[in-house]
Amino acid sequence: MFKLNHEIKIKLSDIPIPWISKIELFYPDLPQFPIIYIHFECNNKRIIACPVAVSYSITEDSCTAEFLLLSNVSQDENNYIEKIKDELSNRIGLSDKISKTDILLCCNENKDYQRLLDDLWRYIESSYGKYLPYGKFYEEMYSIVRFVAAWQPKTGRQSEMRMLYNFMSAFGEQVALPNKWEHIEFYVLPLLNDILQENFNSFTKFKLLHSTSIKLFNEFFTHSVKIENTIFLGMEKAWGKNKGSFIKEVSEPLYEQKIFNEDEKAVAEALVDAFNRHPWRAAYFISSYINIDKKYASWKKDFFNKFYMAGNKLIGYSEKVIACFIQQGFLNSEAIPIDTWIETFYKYPLGISKKITFLKKFSNMGKLERVIWLASQSNKTNMKTFFDILWCQRFGTTGNKKLRGINPISCYTCNLKNTCVGLNLHLSDIVYFTDDEGTISKDKKVCYINNNIPIKYYQNGALIDEFSGYKLTSKDQLPKNIRTKGTATFKELVFR
Repeated sequence: MFKLNHEIKIKLSDIPIPWISKIELFYPDLPQFPIIYIHFECNNKRIIACPVAVSYSITEDSCTAEFLLLSNVSQDENNYIEKIKDELSNRIGLSDKISKTDILLCCNENKDYQRLLDDLWRYIESSYGKYLPYGKFYEEMYSIVRFVAAWQPKTGRQSEMRMLYNFMSAFGEQVALPNKWEHIEFYVLPLLNDILQENFNSFTKFKLLHSTSIKLFNEFFTHSVKIENTIFLGMEKAWGKNKGSFIKEVSEPLYEQKIFNEDEKAVAEALVDAFNRHPWRAAYFISSYINIDKKYASWKKDFFNKFYMAGNKLIGYSEKVIACFIQQGFLNSEAIPIDTWIETFYKYPLGISKKITFLKKFSNMGKLERVIWLASQSNKTNMKTFFDILWCQRFGTTGNKKLRGINPISCYTCNLKNTCVGLNLHLSDIVYFTDDEGTISKDKKVCYINNNIPIKYYQNGALIDEFSGYKLTSKDQLPKNIRTKGTATFKELVFR
């Protein structure tokens, strides 16, 4: 059993004050489970540590954080303490923090993209300071578990953290702690090198998961997909979506065929349990884990792009999960997961229609993703600073079925409209007006107006945006010269 008998203190300086609320040591629903995980090897010694408390000294525009950590090394072992400090700096994103200059460099000298992102950075800086966190947020193996748990969680982050805890407590080795800290549960997984060398001497529970995962992979991942010179094996078809189907179609047949022994059957089912009883997450873990020898950290940009675009051919893989842990656990800055917010940002503000074009246009995608994601999430949660930008990413109809996209009502109210690349591509589009919703054309772009105010936007007969117009008042009425024409360009409507 690993023992964390020592309390050590580490100070990190020059932390932006707005980061204080983002540095989390525990999740409220799991107060016994530290979520900053430090585990590495130095000079053939395994080093383990977890922060359990933090205090701050505030200066004019930054702060110093003093962390109290439980560790298996003492305060006077300076060479190890410095390495723990480096790991901790990575975990909070201080080691490679993102500046505005970093983001503008991502644009590869494209002036249009630079103007937009420079404009967006004003809002980022006003809420989060001059820098954003970036670095190796998670240890490699831990990152795989962390992001498999993040795949379509039923109740958002609450589900993610519960699944992370489920896995760690089921397959990690629990450490021994001093009496006053015995209420804390901290679990350790094997390191990347342990896995590559199949060194599981200190990880008896994980050793059984390892052998079980290999058998599941060999039995079900048989479809070959070649990307450049690398072969990936995917499933012929996906497993069912609940534990009952997994037992009926996977674990029970393997046990009856004597491929599984009783312990391996139990471990396979426990893996599904850990990920909220969803076999797909178990498959994503297995494929990510078994392919760990493919050197995720060294994947080049072109290779990552090809892998990501081949995602629909690799059943049993989640390209988004893999992109997340490659970026945040294996520190590959060219990896970017394409979720709803990233997709809508490149389609609307950046005006890029195809995913592969977006992947090729920029460099250091991991840093760019942090900015897009943070701005999009801040907008989604109605943060005051971000409320009047990125309306294109909001849903526009009751039931949240359609995004507003680029349209003359939402873009009119957006404070990024002067630099928006996507809007600029549509400035000459023609919009028709009507004050009778019963006469909406099926093949035109139409604004329904009331009291000379644009209220709703239709495209090809479909309602796209019924909400943006709620903000408009009499001061936003259409000028007489536009209204009398019966039509107008996007430019006339957005910049009136």
